[in-house]
Amino acid sequence: MDDTSRLFAALAGDWTLARTLPGIGRVRGTARFSALEPALLHYREDGTFTLDNGQVLEVYREYHYRLEHDRIRICFADPGPPRTLHVLRPGGTGSASDVHLCGEDTYTGQYEFPGNDRFTVRMHVTGPQKDYSIHTVYDRAG
Repeated sequence: MDDTSRLFAALAGDWTLARTLPGIGRVRGTARFSALEPALLHYREDGTFTLDNGQVLEVYREYHYRLEHDRIRICFADPGPPRTLHVLRPGGTGSASDVHLCGEDTYTGQYEFPGNDRFTVRMHVTGPQKDYSIHTVYDRAG
């Protein structure tokens, strides 16, 4: 099994997440990677988003993580044809980055996988009306 396949397999299961959006707020919650097929994981997160102004919102996200040879494709879990967020080629480095263009906005993601029980995602979002960062730390639950 190659490094990317091992990393993909290690994602399966339950995680806690702590996300910060400096100047905006923070999210605390859980995430689960569930196998739909041998090379397809469904990602679902649920959390509480506490805005800096004190407002509290319940939030969730869903993605599909697909193993494709030496890469992992992250797609939005919307109905219809798959729409790619990022394509990761971590190889043996344990890190990967990619850029997603969404209209006039750019989502630059940096993914770090230092081991099987923790990983981080740093996202920088820029556009005509956007300029912020998102930092998420995932720790294996249990």
